[in-house]
Amino acid sequence: MSSLDRQQSNRLLQHITGVEQLLTEVDEEGAEEVLDELYMLITKLFEQFPHLDKDEDQ
Repeated sequence: MSSLDRQQSNRLLQHITGVEQLLTEVDEEGAEEVLDELYMLITKLFEQFPHLDKDEDQ
């Protein structure tokens, strides 16, 4: 299993910064839309890598 290389890590941080900036520009409805999209992204990650879906209560 490999981790992100420097370029991938930088791209990820740029995208996260972009989402943070977007959140300063939207109203509650826009924030809900961002949240929905982030939820879908997290769901896709768990579908692709189910072992990452750890229940904290276990």
